[in-house]
Amino acid sequence: MSSIAATIMGLDRQVLLTLNSIGGRNQDLWDLANNSLFRGFPLFFSIVALWFSSEQPERRGRMLAGLMAICLATMLSVWSQFHTAVHIRPILDLAIPLDTVMPRTPWDRTNSFPSDTATLFFSLAAVVLVEKRWLGLFCFAWVALIIAIPRVVVGLHYPSDIIGALVLGPALVFIFASLPYPKRLFECALRWFDGRMYIVHAFLFIFLAEAFDMFPSLQALGKMFARLLHA
Repeated sequence: MSSIAATIMGLDRQVLLTLNSIGGRNQDLWDLANNSLFRGFPLFFSIVALWFSSEQPERRGRMLAGLMAICLATMLSVWSQFHTAVHIRPILDLAIPLDTVMPRTPWDRTNSFPSDTATLFFSLAAVVLVEKRWLGLFCFAWVALIIAIPRVVVGLHYPSDIIGALVLGPALVFIFASLPYPKRLFECALRWFDGRMYIVHAFLFIFLAEAFDMFPSLQALGKMFARLLHA
């Protein structure tokens, strides 16, 4: 291991232990950070408000491209946790003296890089940022303070897991929002559905309902198909 990598890992662990010592046993902090309505309200409210504030196919096409990027980023983060070995989740490493409200029991994903929760919510904030800068900056701050940092505090993630999520999610959203092809594809689809927008709104509602609680149905289907493939 290089001295630079060792230094980074040491800093990662030190920040984790410092934050954990401040609020690792704070049950109220964790309950708020893990409450789907509280943590998600500013982001989902903003996305729905921005969607209905303008009927221009350009804006809606750009937003749909961003939502596609959110799906890809979230899938990549979950895939990474299953198939890479950056580092073990802090709460599963009994050599780390954590003081946490979380039970230190086995998880289906021992690797924690990057945080899939932070990836999803930073991506949502990026979609808002593309449309409204000041509102997007508020959403980024909200995600960092209410969702991301508490996950380090209780030992679910290292700080580097959060940084990885901050890079992965918004980067894909900005790329998809800037590339011409995804936007034009969705713009053409929206024009084709003109007069039948209730179909688009139904799909949007289903997506947001799933994203609101980390795509539980899709995760369950994914695990089921994985079991069938290995049967």
